[in-house]
Amino acid sequence: MLMRHFSPLVMHFFIRIKEKYIECIRGNINDMQTADYSMMSEIIGNPQRLGMLVFLMDGRFHTVSEVTKATNLKSNTVSLYLSHFEKISWLDDYFQGRWHYYRLANSEVASLIEKILVLSPKKKITYFNLNEEEKLLHTGRSCYSHLAGQLGVQLLHSMKTLNWIKQDGSAFQLTDKGQSNLNNALEIKFSFQEQKSWDFILPCMDWSERQLHLKGIVGKKILGAMLDKEWLYRPNRTRALALTYKGKEKFGEFLQIRA
Repeated sequence: MLMRHFSPLVMHFFIRIKEKYIECIRGNINDMQTADYSMMSEIIGNPQRLGMLVFLMDGRFHTVSEVTKATNLKSNTVSLYLSHFEKISWLDDYFQGRWHYYRLANSEVASLIEKILVLSPKKKITYFNLNEEEKLLHTGRSCYSHLAGQLGVQLLHSMKTLNWIKQDGSAFQLTDKGQSNLNNALEIKFSFQEQKSWDFILPCMDWSERQLHLKGIVGKKILGAMLDKEWLYRPNRTRALALTYKGKEKFGEFLQIRA
C-alpha cells in the first residue's frame, strides 16, 4: 500500500537536482567540499525505500520487525536500507536490550518526504476505491510531528475562519485570539523564544488533500496536546490518527469543526 504514491517523476526530480548541482560546482572553486548526491539519489529513487520513510513519518521509534510488517519487505532488506539511511544521517536509532529502534532524524527529513509525495502525480481514485487503511490515512495522520489529512486541513481552515490565524501570502501569524483559545482548549502556551523562532507557525502542503495544513511549533504542540488529552488515537499500526468520541465533541465545542 505504501508504494502506490510514487512514480518515475520522483527519480527524474532528483536526477535533475544532481545535474543542476554538478553544473554549479563546475563553475565554482575546485576544492569546494561537495555532498554525496549520488547516495541520496540512489536511496530516494527506490519506491521500497521511500515506502519505509513514509511509514516512519509518524515520528515514533520502530523496530526492524515493525518496519518489515508495514512494508511487506524481507527483514534483511529492511535492515540494509535502514543502514543506508543511517549513513546519511536521516535516522536516529536507539538500543534497548536486544531491540534496535529507528525513527526519522528531524523535521527536515520529514519535510523532504512530504514534498516528494506532493510532487508525485496523484492517482485518480474515489473514496470507495480505498481500503480501510487508506481511508484512515486520508482522514487523519501524523506528518512527523503535526496533524495531516482531512483533519489537519480542516483544523487550519477553521483556525483561519475563526481569526485564530492570519495569513499574509505564504506567511502565517497566530493571533492573540488564537493563542487564548489554544490555551483554553488544549492548555497550550508558547514561550517568547518559541514565538520568535523561524519555525513557530508554518504551512505544509498535504499530499492527499492538496491543501495546506499546519506545521512548525504550533502544529507540533496542537498534535501533542490532542494526543495527551485523548482527542486523537492511533487506530492501527500505521501513522493514521482518528478522533475519539471525546475528540469529536471537543472539536465541535472548541474549534467549531464538524468532525
